Amino acid sequence: MKRLRNPARTGFPTRIGILILVGALITAATALAATPPLGARMGYTNWNSQDQIHVGGHVKLGDILPNVAFTPGLELGFGSGMKVLTLNGDLYYRATEFAQKHWQPYVGGSVSLNHANFDHGSETDLGLSALIGTTRALNSGNELLVEIRLGLIDSPGLKLTAGITFF
Repeated sequence: MKRLRNPARTGFPTRIGILILVGALITAATALAATPPLGARMGYTNWNSQDQIHVGGHVKLGDILPNVAFTPGLELGFGSGMKVLTLNGDLYYRATEFAQKHWQPYVGGSVSLNHANFDHGSETDLGLSALIGTTRALNSGNELLVEIRLGLIDSPGLKLTAGITFF
């Protein structure tokens, strides 16, 4: 989050955003007949000069348009006297025109639900982030990922993430 606000200030727009995000996740999940690829991730988070480590997972729900994928995820951040639980709704474009052998770059955005617990209370916000990353196909069929996420609205300012997706 760019700035921690008063927890009592969670208003109508946040509740509507939460309902939209949950509805999109449920719709995407029910549209799948097969078990989607699952992944694990971890990395560094900078939140208003507060350093954290985050761990989590993601589900590759597939393409909603050619080269445009929906990949929701869940992350837990901890450190600097604060715990943050984040539900991400990532939408990204695979830039196939820049692909190199096993490397596949992507760019995208994410709507997230961020719940922070800190010493003097808690706060929940709907956030927006931009992301850029790349994946690397492994001989096993799995995929490594490296990603940079920049907070735009009510999200951590910077997240550096590495992970693996199991196919």
